[in-house]
Amino acid sequence: MIRAVGNKRLNLTDSEYEYFKTIREAIGEADFKKLFSTDKNGIITTISPPLDKPINMAVIYFILNVMVNQRMTAVEGRVENFIKKMDEEDRVNILLERVEAIEARLDGKNE
Repeated sequence: MIRAVGNKRLNLTDSEYEYFKTIREAIGEADFKKLFSTDKNGIITTISPPLDKPINMAVIYFILNVMVNQRMTAVEGRVENFIKKMDEEDRVNILLERVEAIEARLDGKNE
């Protein structure tokens, strides 16, 4: 679900959002501002900590973890689509083999 974090749209799971609230209560939200960029879907595109002020490591690790989770979820979706496509191709190949076998039988009977 897309949530507002550091004045950015960020796609977070419920557990990630709960942890974000814990960090926000302990540290505040200032460290999240200008730390990362996202696309319109809330996917982190870059993490670039400002050079002029220190950032709490808990915040950096949290954002890195979210980015890795987002990337892994995207890869998992691509793998699932690939497997589904391969399964469909296997079914087509099996059907083609069956049709060829039937055609071979019919050709043998017609002779």
